[in-house]
Amino acid sequence: MKAPKPRSYFRNFWVSFVVGTLLVILIMVLGIGFFNAIYNAQIESRRDFLTKQSELAARGLELEIRRFEEESKDLINYLEDPNHEIDDYDEEFTYAVRRLFNAFPQLIDSAWVDMQDSVLTFTFNERNDFFRKAVDQGFPESSSKPYANLVLGKKGFRVLYNLKFLDFAKEFAENYYLNPTGAKYLFFEDQLFPLNKSEISLPESELSIIQKDLTEGVKGIYTINSSVGEDDFTGVAAQYPFRFHVANRVGAVVFVVPVESLYSGIYRTYFLSFFGFMILLIFAVSFFVISLKNSFEFQRIQESNIQEIKQLFDQQNLLLQELRGFVFFHDHRGEITRVSPEVEQVLGHSPDEFVAAFATNSSHMEAKVVKKQVMDRIAQKQDVLDLEYDFVRPDGQEIRVRVFEKLIFDGEGNFKGGMGLGTDISLQYESQEQLRESENRLRNLIRSIPDIIFIYDNSGKILDFHIPSEAAEMMPPEDVKGKNLKDLFDGPDGEGVLQTFLNALQSRKIHSLEQKIPTKSGIKHFETRFFSLDQQQMISISKNITGQKIWEKGLMEAMEAADKASRAKSEFLANMSHEIRTPMNGLLGIIDLLEQTKLDKVQKQYADIIKNSGNMLLGIIKDILDYSKIEAGKIEIIKEVYDANAELENQAKILSGLASKKEIKFTFQRADEEDLFIEADKVKINQIFLNLAGNAIKFTPEGGEVDIRLEYDPLGEAQGFLSCTVKDSGIGISSDHLQHLSEPFYQIDSSKTRSHQGTGLGLAIAKKLTELLGGSFEVESQLGEGSTFQFSVLVKRVSSPEATDPKSKTSWKDIKNSTGKYPIKVLLAEDNELNIQLMGMMLNQLGFSYEIAKNGLEAVQMVEKNGYDMVLMDVQMPVMNGLEATQAIRKLALIKQPAIIGLSANVFDEDHISAIEAGMDDYLTKPIRLGVLGERLEYFFQKIVQESE
Repeated sequence: MKAPKPRSYFRNFWVSFVVGTLLVILIMVLGIGFFNAIYNAQIESRRDFLTKQSELAARGLELEIRRFEEESKDLINYLEDPNHEIDDYDEEFTYAVRRLFNAFPQLIDSAWVDMQDSVLTFTFNERNDFFRKAVDQGFPESSSKPYANLVLGKKGFRVLYNLKFLDFAKEFAENYYLNPTGAKYLFFEDQLFPLNKSEISLPESELSIIQKDLTEGVKGIYTINSSVGEDDFTGVAAQYPFRFHVANRVGAVVFVVPVESLYSGIYRTYFLSFFGFMILLIFAVSFFVISLKNSFEFQRIQESNIQEIKQLFDQQNLLLQELRGFVFFHDHRGEITRVSPEVEQVLGHSPDEFVAAFATNSSHMEAKVVKKQVMDRIAQKQDVLDLEYDFVRPDGQEIRVRVFEKLIFDGEGNFKGGMGLGTDISLQYESQEQLRESENRLRNLIRSIPDIIFIYDNSGKILDFHIPSEAAEMMPPEDVKGKNLKDLFDGPDGEGVLQTFLNALQSRKIHSLEQKIPTKSGIKHFETRFFSLDQQQMISISKNITGQKIWEKGLMEAMEAADKASRAKSEFLANMSHEIRTPMNGLLGIIDLLEQTKLDKVQKQYADIIKNSGNMLLGIIKDILDYSKIEAGKIEIIKEVYDANAELENQAKILSGLASKKEIKFTFQRADEEDLFIEADKVKINQIFLNLAGNAIKFTPEGGEVDIRLEYDPLGEAQGFLSCTVKDSGIGISSDHLQHLSEPFYQIDSSKTRSHQGTGLGLAIAKKLTELLGGSFEVESQLGEGSTFQFSVLVKRVSSPEATDPKSKTSWKDIKNSTGKYPIKVLLAEDNELNIQLMGMMLNQLGFSYEIAKNGLEAVQMVEKNGYDMVLMDVQMPVMNGLEATQAIRKLALIKQPAIIGLSANVFDEDHISAIEAGMDDYLTKPIRLGVLGERLEYFFQKIVQESE
């Protein structure tokens, strides 16, 4: 071989050098473009991922809050349920509230319930104990809570929920995956709240853009430049707005992830590798130009390329395994030339079996089906085949296979072969089938719905509808199709329907209205609800509520009848109380006076019998009125601070005398605490205690035992349960009677020969009062072996009350003994002659001089003319009653207003309140006892003396 000429060699060298250089530059340009494409694809992937995650989080948070708003209305429905008894509003209602708290454990902080006559609060403490408590400060305003939901009832009930919205949002956001270096935020009330631990901070410029998009109610995706600590970084942020009724505000979920630049992180590694590859390529081209005989370097480069191809093929195989697919190639005759080994994993046949199935002489059925489809596409000159069919594997498993194939034609249109991808789409196919079945069920369900359903576009044009057969006469389908909403209704009703539609369209919330539609069979009532189906469509559901309206009308009539019956019952009790207490006033009052005279032994015994009988009758009347007030929910809890140990021990001492008469061993054990100061309703706790202890002594025979134990069980530093156990060795109660024991008017022995008398209201009142105080009432007993009664009430533990220095006062007895009478003027306003005589004897006995007015008008005239220090004013009098007379006296221009004490046989709380509101200073109920009258007159006398000084 001749050696090349130098010029020729030099020319060839530069040609090779220029070609090699251009080749290197071209490859570099292609490489940079390739990496830029990867980088941009990664950025778009992250943007799509962030957009979807923020959308899912925002919609999920919005749906959870809306679900709470819907379920929170159940308490109002429960309170307004007419089938509930009064007892259901205690323990069962508490359970209903607790179920709602448990349904949203991280959202609800506390709840206030306006029971109309009281306000209850419900909450969990730090130990996850659930509390129900009556509060005195009234029902709070919803504006006083940062995140609150107020639910109003139709009958005056209200429920206010205080929500831990930010804590709930933070925990809710943990369910959505984000890169470990990413940040989650909640943009709410123009503030940015972090939802996870991250050092990424958003600049004010980006926040202003997000706030602008949020104001317009649109989602957003942004490229941001910020910092992590002291390092700058570039990232992607996505926000998706949400809206809900709570606080009636909007917010957005904001997710942020950093994005590595093309020259940092993993891209730096790729770029350096590519750069190294380019250096090697330059070296190879240079070496090739310098020495064409250097085959070793060429072989090394070739092996490097083969290795890269092998890695690419391995990646392709990994992708196919993840997709449960395989790749195949065939020639123009349809015979398989090559197939990937994944075919065995997908179809259960080896690559050789797959190739044999597509051989020319093969009779494989599935292969013939695919071949026929390919031939049909070739005949139609189509270059794509997309086919799905069911395939049974050799192991009997049935799968769904999708074949996607690219058919290759030359420039003249001749078929040259094809390459395709076969995948197992069983899971996707099953999901699609389930979705299809679900849609069919939904269509069948809609067909069976008796409501009228319309679907509109945002302009009100009807796109689709469902009209049941029973409504076809009112709204024939042929008159509806293609029309607009405003064309279906005219007049005032049409304006209301259209306005409701527009309100629902603008707010994207449910808006409803009621319509009266005349039909051949009469007026029909419909309730129509409009709400958005998506951003482009609206839907309305019209429900026939004619039957409900008729039922509501009947219910209102029944409620009015019940109210009338309740008022008649209250009026009857008030009248009966007044009529009974008036003669009782004379009976017990004269007995008090009679006891002050000199009586022999027989006369004193007769007087005691009359007094005890009167007190027993008065107790029966009090029990009936107490139970009536409890049943009507008019009992008021009046709390005061006192020593429970000392108070109940004093009550026990009162009963010890009765026990000693029956030779009963009576014991009382205080609680372990030396001083047990609590804040509670002392009067009602004493009433429960005396009832149970009195019953124990009453039903325990002579020589028996009655043991009373007081305990305090703390729940925390400030609250606890005050428990009292009363155990006796009395007659006991059978299991048949035990379950009815706390029912009103229930008597264990109702025969005419029973040995123990009573109304049967004592235990019923005790149980109701215990529940009213937030406690429990339990009874254990066996016939002939005695009984154990226990009650526990929730109380507040306090420190010892502030001591007050007692002021020495002059007793009315001292004044009477020294002067013989009180130096004040008293007017008695009373129309009943019996009461005039009785009150006159009492005032004489107490040492007061007095004058008499026979009606309210006369009392006003005498006060204006003579002036008095005190007026004993009967409430029910002719001409002008005591309340009107009191109001008239308070309007007189007197130098000094008298102290007015009301006298009445009416004992209801509203009567007492009316007297105080009319201007009375005090109110005494008949029968009026001598000691009580003396104590009140002494109190006002001391007050008059102090004011005169």
